[in-house]
Formats: sequence, structure tokens, C-alpha cells
Amino acid sequence: MTAPTAVEVVANAQVHAGPDLTPLVGFMASDFAPLVYAAVRECVGDPRGSHLLEGVGDRVAIVLGSRRFDTVSLDLSVEQVDQGRVSPILFYQVVPTAVLGQVARDYGLTGPVSCLAVTDDARAEVREVADVLLADGDVDWVLAVTVEMAPDPTPSSAGAELVRWPNDRKA
Repeated sequence: MTAPTAVEVVANAQVHAGPDLTPLVGFMASDFAPLVYAAVRECVGDPRGSHLLEGVGDRVAIVLGSRRFDTVSLDLSVEQVDQGRVSPILFYQVVPTAVLGQVARDYGLTGPVSCLAVTDDARAEVREVADVLLADGDVDWVLAVTVEMAPDPTPSSAGAELVRWPNDRKA
């Protein structure tokens, strides 16, 4: 992967798992979805109030990158299958796109959505995709989100950046 280009970071946020992390309705057992949503909310503002994405929903892409994605739901799903139980709620493969769908719905975003399994520097790899999306010209903003599901006792975390080309530069 190449280093991120000179996009302008309009806003950013970093959040960590812990007792203050707000649960997200519809998601259970794992901090993955609540981390994504909290990072976005901290970055651009609460969707129920004034926020940075008001009125630009069709010009915003979302890119989510993670090395491990939702390992907690995966482990729980495997455990339940091994016990002869199957829960459709623990369909861990859809958690990344499902939480991005909730973000898109709540913020009125209708641009492209991408989820990446990253291998090295998550932020750089997500920003590289953001650069491509911005250069393509179909979006003016990219909400770049990374999630690191860390093994215990290290807290998992998520980061979000709202990026765009600088005002003096268009691709």
C-alpha cells in the first residue's frame, strides 16, 4: 500500500471499548458495532442534532477497515454451533455492513460503502481507498473508519476521519 495522499482531514475521533461505550440497539455480545458508531458520532456529531454531514449525504462514501472485524461474535457463533445451537442473530459476517447501514440511515448517507480486510496499517489502507473514491469524483467526502478488536485485556478501539480534497485541489 502507498502512503495516504494530501487529503484534508476535516474531523477525526478515536474511541475505546469500556464501560462508557454506549450499546447499539440490534447488536449483541460484541463491542464492534458500538465502537464503529461511537467513532462516527464523535467525529461528525450526533445524527439527532447538528452534524458535519447534514445535506451532503449523496456525496459521502464510507470506508471501514479492520484486521480482525468482529471476532467476539465469530467466537460466540462458533461456540454455539459446537453446542448444536445456531442463532441467526450471530451471523457475524454481516456485522460490518450492518453497522455501516445504520450509520448511513441515521446520517442520511447514500454514497458508496466499502469494507476492507486490511493487512498492515489500517488507517493508511483505508485512506488509500478514500483517495481513489475522491479522485473518481463521485463523492466529495469520505468517512474513513478503522476498528481494532484487541485481545483481552487490551481495550478494542475505533477511529473515524472525515476527509476530502483540500479546497485548492481537485483530482
